[in-house]
Amino acid sequence: MGSSGFFQIVRTSRLRQILVLLGSTAVLAGVVAAADAHDVGALKTGFADSALPVLKEYCLGCHSTEKHKGDLDLERFTSSDEVLKHPKVWEAVIEQLSLGEMPPKEKPQPTPAERENLLNWVNTALDVAAHARAGDPGPVVLRRLSNAEYTYTIRDLTGVEALDPAKEFPVDSASGEGFMNVGNSLVMSPALVTKFLDAGKDVANHAVLLPDGFRFSASTSPSDWAEERLTAIRAFYARFTESGGGSAVNLQGIKFDTKDGGVLPLGRYLEATLAERETLKAGKKSIAEVAGERGLNEKYLRTLWGALNDSRPSLVLDPIRAEWRTAAPGEAVALGKKISQWQQALWRFTQVGHIGKRDGPTAWEVPVTPLASAREIRMKIPAPPSSNDVTLYLVTSDAGDGNENDFAVWENPRLVAPGRPDLPLRDVRKAVSALTANRKKVLSSAATCLAAAAEINGSTNRIEVQSLAKKHGAEATVLAAWLDCLGIGAGEARVAGHLTQTMESLQSYDFIKGWTGADALSVIANSSDQHVRVPGNMKPHSVAVHPSPKLRVVVGWRSPIATTLRIEGVIQHAHPECGNGITWALELRRGNSRQKLAGGTAQGAKEVGFGPFENLAVQPGDLISVVVGP
Repeated sequence: MGSSGFFQIVRTSRLRQILVLLGSTAVLAGVVAAADAHDVGALKTGFADSALPVLKEYCLGCHSTEKHKGDLDLERFTSSDEVLKHPKVWEAVIEQLSLGEMPPKEKPQPTPAERENLLNWVNTALDVAAHARAGDPGPVVLRRLSNAEYTYTIRDLTGVEALDPAKEFPVDSASGEGFMNVGNSLVMSPALVTKFLDAGKDVANHAVLLPDGFRFSASTSPSDWAEERLTAIRAFYARFTESGGGSAVNLQGIKFDTKDGGVLPLGRYLEATLAERETLKAGKKSIAEVAGERGLNEKYLRTLWGALNDSRPSLVLDPIRAEWRTAAPGEAVALGKKISQWQQALWRFTQVGHIGKRDGPTAWEVPVTPLASAREIRMKIPAPPSSNDVTLYLVTSDAGDGNENDFAVWENPRLVAPGRPDLPLRDVRKAVSALTANRKKVLSSAATCLAAAAEINGSTNRIEVQSLAKKHGAEATVLAAWLDCLGIGAGEARVAGHLTQTMESLQSYDFIKGWTGADALSVIANSSDQHVRVPGNMKPHSVAVHPSPKLRVVVGWRSPIATTLRIEGVIQHAHPECGNGITWALELRRGNSRQKLAGGTAQGAKEVGFGPFENLAVQPGDLISVVVGP
């Protein structure tokens, strides 16, 4: 029990009501002491001498355990202790005695002295019981918040003013307690308990789980939650950014103008550093004060100021620092253009659709490091005019900061070509001499080697090059080169890098199946009669492929027999709204050789046909391939 409080003990008797105001623990102790001061022994004696004889004489005839009239059994009270346990019964008894209602008129009546003695004893017993129970309010019905309190509490806890959890609750009942939450007034029925549970579930649906906890949203939609965070982020950056710095993007048919915000106004920040250069250096103003006066972001202004005043040497920043120290406030735009040139060289934008994928970029804008300890330089050698020599010059210079401690070593100059080993410059003369001699040898025996090739073309037996060369009087190495070029005797076309990850459905279409790989590589087929988008176009009974930024996709048919074919078909860009089209080629692969039958580009919704190619001879193991690249 606390040190202070308000307790009310109410006796239903019209004779008295006791109101006890407890102001402190000391007062409460006094009440208990007062209760102890009563002569409990005299109370017990008085029950046996004064109360019990009167009860037996005038009351127990009707209110005994056997007759029990008026649902009142006074025979069970055999001692004063039993009386003290049931004060409400005796409050009713003295009320009836005081009013003269009991005993009934037709029954024998107690003398005035007997009536007075009984009333005095019962009142004394009730006083003792009241003092013993001082401060006990009795059974208290569990309290609850009113509808308004519950609604405002939920709004305060969640921070969402739109929540109205009690909208389905019945109207609170009214009573004389005013703003007090009295359980007897604010009832709680089983139906209301169910409504409270439903309201709690509805509030829980507004909870947004976070990595470090949770928050509440006015919406229950995950997409709305994401948009709320994006809106908050945009609103924060919009205070310190301006339009520009991006480009128009067409993503799956949705056009975005990325120039509509997100670029720091570098000119304004440079203008602030130039205008307040001396006051900041002298300490007359702080970075925070300058940022507040000019509506700039304090963190970025502090970063820029630190970079411009840093004493550590920097190949990029030193020339900019020198120009900034002598620049006037009106020259901020020119200085900003020079910084922007370096920004474009040191940062690059990536493709949004590849962010987060395997081997893909981790952010939209990533840093570029142009400095390297070694760098390979390649240049395509142009055709010499009028059969003259082409002269290549190698020039080394500094980066504008002097050549002290600068060293450049040119090493491993060589000629490179796709599908061929690198040729060092030191071996060029020797290689040219060997190629010239070999060319003469190949051209002089061309007819002989072609005749030998025609003899074995289409044969399924193993080819003995040495025996065939001896038979036709040709050199074995030259004949082997001709056979390899013609794809004769080279065996099946070899294929590697298969896509092994199966896909059983796509975007809830179980008739779209195929194989997938890293970086969005895929080969899918539509086995239905429906034209669907996934998001690219999938025509009925068609095959679609998706290359990666670095790898092409090859689909093909391997011939099981030697025969002739007629080939024709259509290539179409399946996703015309995305990207700038695709490259494609139709090839006949035999052994290590590839014969390109057709090729080109496909962009937009236009269909690109190829063929027909009539009487195309194929051998067992040959591969007819369609190659699609980015």
